[in-house]
Amino acid sequence: MRPTPAETIAGVRAVLRDVIEPEVRSDFARARLREIRAVLAQIDWDDAALRVRHRTDLVVGLLADIDEWVGADGDRRDHFADLARRIRSLSDGPLETFAEVNARYTQAAEILAQASHDLGVWWRAHQGSESDDSCPELRLRIVAQLAK
Repeated sequence: MRPTPAETIAGVRAVLRDVIEPEVRSDFARARLREIRAVLAQIDWDDAALRVRHRTDLVVGLLADIDEWVGADGDRRDHFADLARRIRSLSDGPLETFAEVNARYTQAAEILAQASHDLGVWWRAHQGSESDDSCPELRLRIVAQLAK
């Protein structure tokens, strides 16, 4: 049976503590090595991929809401055509590895950051327009998601 990621990291931390640290002569290097071990201990290695997948799903879902908002109005469709194209370009194939999930999250988060900027520009140009009263709410959702 293969060890879990957390078990593997626990083994690495033990090697760092029991084998490497005693051989390190510099107090500074030894302190840095302890910091590295502490950081490795703070991560939930078994669920890391699941957390990234969950965050990715949330961001992609928000991008779908943005795409729907853009598509609901002809002026917005024209103005946000490039953004809509980028949203739709997100691959929706199966993600088998952590690297694939992380790459999709990075791509989706970049699009979301651009959407936040673009919606801000749109809102400033269309303040007071009844047809765009949902823009600030959508932008707040974006900012909240990016802050996580």
